[in-house]
Amino acid sequence: ILDEMLAANVPVVHLNWHYRSRHESLITFSNHRYYNGGLVTFPSPVTTDRAVHLVRVAGVYDRGINQINLIEAQAIIAEIVARYGGDQPSPDTLGVVSFNQKQQTLIQNLLDQARSENPELDQYLAQETLEPLFVKNLESVQGDERDIILFSTTFGRDAAGKMLMNFGPINQQGGERRLNVAITRARKELKVFTSLKPDDI
Repeated sequence: ILDEMLAANVPVVHLNWHYRSRHESLITFSNHRYYNGGLVTFPSPVTTDRAVHLVRVAGVYDRGINQINLIEAQAIIAEIVARYGGDQPSPDTLGVVSFNQKQQTLIQNLLDQARSENPELDQYLAQETLEPLFVKNLESVQGDERDIILFSTTFGRDAAGKMLMNFGPINQQGGERRLNVAITRARKELKVFTSLKPDDI
């Protein structure tokens, strides 16, 4: 689309400032990878910036028909229950983003099960809530933002230890834009749940 606009001499205006992230680390990757370091960002009032967290799980990617990572999904549900269950629930809003639609569906199903055991979760999913908890995938999360985003990379080694360089929508044309959108949804914190290691790629 951008190429067609340029060919038609339609002015293209690039994003040059970012307001959402309350911590510099939440936008740093996108700023350097997608915007050539040109984004104007607002410094965090907190000097110890620990807003991006990696949660490594011993998951296995079922790359057959299912295309899911059960252990990653279970870890995300445990995180949701830990934050919203109990006597002192977190006041922060939550969103979940997965790399593919089948992982999204799995997480939604596990969340429904968790709600039956933890009825207090219902209030955080109610549509009348100002910012209800959502579970979406890379292709459907555009425009959403929450205080905390839980991110499931989904893909990884299969049960036989084999790793394929297939990462769903990211491998498709425009996949880099989908990734950029997904990783910039958080205002306060991004937790990445993954079975991947850097040397897997």
